[in-house]
Amino acid sequence: MPEPLNYAIIGCGGIARAHIAALESVPELRFVAACDIDEARAQSFADEFGAQGVFTDYEALAADPDIQAVSICLPHHLHRDPTVACAQGGKHVLCEKPMETTLADADAMIAAAEAAGTVLMIGQVLRFRAANQKARQLIAEGAIGAPMNVLRRRFSVCKEYPRAPWSADPVMSGGWTLYGFGSHEVDAILWLLDSPASTVYAAANKNNPHWQDYDEITLVMRLANDAIATQQHTINCPFGAWDCIVIGTENAMRIETNAIVLGEETIDAPLQDGGGMHDQLAEFARAAIEGFEPESSGRNVRRTMVALEAAKMSIASGEVVDASAL
Repeated sequence: MPEPLNYAIIGCGGIARAHIAALESVPELRFVAACDIDEARAQSFADEFGAQGVFTDYEALAADPDIQAVSICLPHHLHRDPTVACAQGGKHVLCEKPMETTLADADAMIAAAEAAGTVLMIGQVLRFRAANQKARQLIAEGAIGAPMNVLRRRFSVCKEYPRAPWSADPVMSGGWTLYGFGSHEVDAILWLLDSPASTVYAAANKNNPHWQDYDEITLVMRLANDAIATQQHTINCPFGAWDCIVIGTENAMRIETNAIVLGEETIDAPLQDGGGMHDQLAEFARAAIEGFEPESSGRNVRRTMVALEAAKMSIASGEVVDASAL
């Protein structure tokens, strides 16, 4: 087995703990440094999880030749600059979703990694959940015929998120519903059918003033493979729902958390411990060591950023947006 890569985390908040928990089953990575603008928090995180390195400046970490791979666990609008700096410093980067809050920033991240020859992977963890992976395989194998229609729902209640106060600032979050949650849901649709969006129309309302942004969103996409997809999203509904139905020319499936209902057959696919985080981090480590493009590479996730930007444009204009032109 090759020597583990020296691995650091930039941003020592809540999601960083999910990354460090996943590390227990990824021997290809060795946690050596923590970085946070709050030195006490970085030091506490490093002490708790056994790292020697403590940084308050991501540029200093990016310049450290002993660090080979990083997870970026910062607020959404702060993903670009550390990613670019780390790529230029020769480091492989696993950046939390959403990739960024604008397509231009996402493109800058992709360009930096490609110029440096390093891995850029985005934390689209739903791709690594067992039911979603099995569903994608079945769709690709023709189990429902040609996909024609996707109906995806995510209904929940999220009145505030005090662990991340920046979530209520649309400039920082990109919109807590559209980019915070929607980056998962849009990505899942495009990945399940392995097709980008051609056109996007989105309508939205502002319900809870806390978010200062749209928190009731319906998004309709025509995909390049000619399927249509509708995502319905609310964070103000006490009647929870999180499911996906894919209707094809020959059959249909419903994707649930722990199973797939294919016609009248139920196929068990239990959710893994960690909700896919272990598999995601393992994929990142293997890609960095072996030099292949990971499942949710920056280049692949760009199509998710395109769809989100098109949705944002559509909400603003009330018009259908040609996503293929972005």
